[in-house]
Amino acid sequence: MVQHDCVLATFHLQLNAVLASAAAMDWVAWIMLGLFLGILLVTGIFWALARHEVKEMRRRTTRVAVEPPEELDLPGQWLAIRSGNVAAVQQALGLANAQRCSWAEGFSDLDGQRLFIASPVQGWILVVGPALPVPEDDIDRCFHFITRLSQQLGHVQYFSCDRVLGNHAWVRAHTGRIERAYAWAGETLWNQGTSTSAEKALNMHCQPYGQTVVELDYLELDQLTENTEKVSNLAAHWSLDPASLTDRPRAMEPGISGEMAAT
Repeated sequence: MVQHDCVLATFHLQLNAVLASAAAMDWVAWIMLGLFLGILLVTGIFWALARHEVKEMRRRTTRVAVEPPEELDLPGQWLAIRSGNVAAVQQALGLANAQRCSWAEGFSDLDGQRLFIASPVQGWILVVGPALPVPEDDIDRCFHFITRLSQQLGHVQYFSCDRVLGNHAWVRAHTGRIERAYAWAGETLWNQGTSTSAEKALNMHCQPYGQTVVELDYLELDQLTENTEKVSNLAAHWSLDPASLTDRPRAMEPGISGEMAAT
């Protein structure tokens, strides 16, 4: 009987040892499983973050690649003033309700009496806007406007072109004196001074004062069309061509937009 109890006790001890060992193994297994799941979770998080970042980079790259460049709307008429003083130009034009704006905004603003004074480029300040006078509307107003402006600012150039109607004009004034002027709008409205070397180099033809369109032959009519197309080229020779700046408006300093005082 005693021997039987000893065997039974030994069996229980061995069973408890096995169970304890199994329990210890279970804890180790759970710990290992927890570590594995933790590593898997962290790896998944990093993978998701990396994938999101790659998508963002691709999206930004695609947006930059397909975004169209900011371009300027070429004006129908503009001034080129030899100056680096925007404030002086603003004062001479009597610009009211002035506010800073980009070149693209200033060149596209077609609201009534507004003008845009661009920041200086290569020693010149461009002024654009529908408030500028046009020879076909009132040649006397155009003359007095340019003369007065050049008296205040020094060297002033004026350009105008209408490719639909074929109207065109260019004027160069210095300290209140018209050095060269030509304007055509179905007839020669203004022809003052001698043709400049730049006009001759561009093969631009000017009709005598008072000449009308009905008096021209086919060759002379073609020359009128060529004149209109060459106004920007003449501006490049004399000062600054706005067309040459259409590919870089973002690089320009903001200008000033405002309402011009009545002249």
